[in-house]
Amino acid sequence: MNLNVLAIESYYGGSHKAFLNSWIARSQHQWEVLTLPAANWKSRIRHSAYHFASEIHQLNQEFDILFCSDLINLAELKALSGDRLNGLPLVLYFHENQFSYPVQAPNQVDRNLAFRNLTSASVADEIWWNSAFNQTQFIDSVKTYTQGFKDYDFSYYLEDVALRSLVFPPGVDVVAPTTPKDPIPTICWSARWENDKAPHTFFKAMKMLAEDGFKFKINVMGEQGDYTPDCFASAQDNLKSHIQRWGYQPSRDEYLLGLAESNFFVSTAIHEFFGMSVVEAILCGAYPVLPQRLAYPEVMQLPEYPQRSEHFYDGGAPALAQRLRELLQRYEQDQLWQSPQSELLGSFEQYRMDNCAAAMDQQLIKVITRRDRSGI
Repeated sequence: MNLNVLAIESYYGGSHKAFLNSWIARSQHQWEVLTLPAANWKSRIRHSAYHFASEIHQLNQEFDILFCSDLINLAELKALSGDRLNGLPLVLYFHENQFSYPVQAPNQVDRNLAFRNLTSASVADEIWWNSAFNQTQFIDSVKTYTQGFKDYDFSYYLEDVALRSLVFPPGVDVVAPTTPKDPIPTICWSARWENDKAPHTFFKAMKMLAEDGFKFKINVMGEQGDYTPDCFASAQDNLKSHIQRWGYQPSRDEYLLGLAESNFFVSTAIHEFFGMSVVEAILCGAYPVLPQRLAYPEVMQLPEYPQRSEHFYDGGAPALAQRLRELLQRYEQDQLWQSPQSELLGSFEQYRMDNCAAAMDQQLIKVITRRDRSGI
């Protein structure tokens, strides 16, 4: 069965754009995509439903299902679109959620925006999450938040959201370049240049290694956010003799080459609902070094492979530096991978978009089939 899918992406950039484009390129279905640029994300949640409802009214074709991501008020879109969406199954994909999105003090989570995530989830036929961690964080945070409303009962909606939830990893599109082995190892950090990725932790650990006399190179990649922490400028000066790559790479090929030439991939994130860069780095051959928190244990399939605990540290700069000291020594002795690298790579095949796209395509068909059988 081939479906006509209407997709809406109110934040068409970064991982949102990469996910949607990569899926569509492999999908058996036909797609019409409505987008807005990746900017003003708060406004996207508050206002984009009006824009997209207007665009939907101007479309001449009929669709079987609607798919959209979380930076929109889906309930408003459904109401404003009127007859155009009546009876159309709605699938909502959460790349992130506003209830547990970290903010810098003294700022606080915008509960009005967060609550619109719950409103959207409540009207969707299915809610898809990029990780079980994301889903759990959302449900637990909403439970805590709604306990303060003594006059209202939200329990039905929370139970219903949980029942209609599924986990579909976003999938990555990676062909690993071939690079020669370098006697001087490269340590990679690649994330959005903002405080929720804790770059200061990485740079502190690198400074410790440099002071200890270790030989290493660093690839610091990723996109600058709205505010670039001061630690990048100071690190670029203090660690200049170790820098191999610095900043946003000019092409996808150069980015993948930066991953492939890296022996270690380090995350210091305090916010991560999946971790596409980690998955990409592993599929490019890097040894992951991750804080034991967030979605990382799930993505690394730690319950199934407890030996992968060697890839985790407790999250602080001293612990990261100590773990890297041990790993750099193992690298020098050509004994880095104590568990077979092939086992890790094999288990990460499930995150390739070829596999993810096929699974999501089939689930869209199941949504349609279930709706048809119900007679709604």
